Amino acid sequence: MIQSPVLPDSLADDATFAILSAGQGPGPAFADRAATLGANVVAMDGNPAALAKVVGLSPAKIEGLAVLGNPVARLEPLRKAWGASPLHLLLNLTPFEANGTADNGIDAQIRGLSASMRAFGHGLAAGQGAVVTVLPRPTEPLALNARGLIAAIEAANKALAEVFAARGIRFYTLTVPEGQPDAAADTALFLGTKAGRRLRSGRIDLD
Repeated sequence: MIQSPVLPDSLADDATFAILSAGQGPGPAFADRAATLGANVVAMDGNPAALAKVVGLSPAKIEGLAVLGNPVARLEPLRKAWGASPLHLLLNLTPFEANGTADNGIDAQIRGLSASMRAFGHGLAAGQGAVVTVLPRPTEPLALNARGLIAAIEAANKALAEVFAARGIRFYTLTVPEGQPDAAADTALFLGTKAGRRLRSGRIDLD
């Protein structure tokens, strides 16, 4: 468990991080921190206003990309566009949009993970990158949908890690206390650094 990760003073100029649903959860805090350390950030979101706010944090380092549709449809146009350009971290914040509907419920989230590998798999392999999915951890014992989503994402990430480990790609399920999304920013950032590569794929629960 990483509670207080030690981040480098700066990142390599070619470090590239991508954020799905960048306007959600810890997206703005992560993008700002990553850009400050010198990373190139590709922020993706379907909400133009939210996307503009994220890009506005550091226009020179953060590129905005409008993506529309459910977690699968939004990634289809990127399958050829991204190609094998090195990607060092894919931060998946789509669970913060999850609302239990068919378009963004548990099944859609799992399909979205598969779609993200179709879109970014070659880039993640080229960058020896990590896929970090952040989820809010509910305090209510009967928040069954939220708890079920965490379990489903964890199981999916474990399966993906077994398949893609040989290509140097790691998968993390990162949970934060409900109402404290920004607590994930530094840990997620650490997982995209060279030091973070030493950590095996798995689940991390932050306090």
